[in-house]
Amino acid sequence: MPITGGGWAAIVQALPHRAGSALDGGGEALSAKWRRRGAGWSVLVAGGLLAAACSGAGHGAAEASPGSKPAEEAATPAREEPSPSRFVAEPDRVPKTEEEALRLVRAVVFTPRDWGPEFVAQDPAESGPRSWAVLDATCHWRREPSPDGVLATLSRYSELPGAADRGTVRLTAVVTVHRTVAGADRQVNTTLEEAMRCPDQWVRPGERITDLVSAGSPWGTGAQTYADDSVYESGRYVSQSADGETRHPYEWVVNRIGTVVVAVSVKGGAGHTPEELAELATQGTSGMRSSLVALLGEDA
Repeated sequence: MPITGGGWAAIVQALPHRAGSALDGGGEALSAKWRRRGAGWSVLVAGGLLAAACSGAGHGAAEASPGSKPAEEAATPAREEPSPSRFVAEPDRVPKTEEEALRLVRAVVFTPRDWGPEFVAQDPAESGPRSWAVLDATCHWRREPSPDGVLATLSRYSELPGAADRGTVRLTAVVTVHRTVAGADRQVNTTLEEAMRCPDQWVRPGERITDLVSAGSPWGTGAQTYADDSVYESGRYVSQSADGETRHPYEWVVNRIGTVVVAVSVKGGAGHTPEELAELATQGTSGMRSSLVALLGEDA
């Protein structure tokens, strides 16, 4: 039977808080990680894309040296790695009503505390649950009532305040529950197409995203075995003020699991590397996916 009323509330309350989980290493660990500089974090975000690019046929087999054993004697059977299983939600745990969907999005979408102790809420701190962002024909973002196919959607806005020679980093975490898998899939496809339709997008007066590129990675593509579908976008966040124009890296990652879409956008600030921003995007999407699986899995 579908979980309703008190049943959903009990499941949500039983969900462990993400701060201090293995995914983000806890607030203190995140603070230490945040101060690190180095390469390689962006590989986590677009792992499927990079792995797909690197997984083609490599160099040909080496020629046998004189006196070497025949191939049939020298060859050692390759060890077969087990294939990762694809998560499928328990049907009776998938939200069927707006009330169930709202409970789920509030439990899953990241709060400032989930990002780490140094993060605070923006003003406003959230939007939704019955409106969502739409990119119009002129490439301007605006909020509209969510369509009938969406049960609930919630966006929460956090930031890492600037300090010394480092600027403010702004993050948006979004979770949307659709009535059907087809509706959720359509949202992911639209996200992929929007960067091609509008490589330059206006967020609000004085703010825009430019030079957007995007790539899709369905489950099973390279190392992408964590979501039914995934889209990764990157570009430049441009902010105009009285002091002039600033340009910083921008990340947007979208994952779909069944009827639920989780997404994170990261707008960079001065002194923060693209690798740091990619780490944040990975932290947000992986943390929300983990909560979603915990709520919708058979052991929830």
